[in-house]
Amino acid sequence: MLEIEYELHETDLTAFTEHQMQEKEDFQKVLRRHEITFPAFLALIAAFVGFYYANLPGAVYIAIIAILWHYFSPYTIKSSIRRRALKLYSVQDKAKLIGHYKLRVEPQVLVVIHGKKEEPIPWRDIIRIDVTKRYVFIILDLDMALIIPRKGIKGDLDKFLQIANKRIAEFSN
Repeated sequence: MLEIEYELHETDLTAFTEHQMQEKEDFQKVLRRHEITFPAFLALIAAFVGFYYANLPGAVYIAIIAILWHYFSPYTIKSSIRRRALKLYSVQDKAKLIGHYKLRVEPQVLVVIHGKKEEPIPWRDIIRIDVTKRYVFIILDLDMALIIPRKGIKGDLDKFLQIANKRIAEFSN
């Protein structure tokens, strides 16, 4: 049986929430508003202050604020989302979720081993697998997934994903 092992840390708990937010149109609108619309409005104010009032230092300050807002607002928004997502977990929940995991591919199930507990997940219960640059998400429900940080994985992740995707396709029909 093919296995992979990894460690899940507290910072990894918010990865799925961030992944879901990236796909939502509302979140994209908020980011565009903070990256483009508001800095453009500030740039217009800077131009108005610079030309109408002939206040070049004031216009430069406003323009600098617009540039800084453009670059740093996405980081601020994302860190706010991370903080709020981490608050959803109690201390007991974090203690249960964080730690060493082992995933084993079997013909009928995906076995999740965490501590001394083994939990089989039937392939038909897995919706899909999303792969990002830093994480792999085995999506079990709209708001639930196994989070696999790509950094520090022991085992052949590519082969694991290939077999898992094949099993999911077989059992979803």
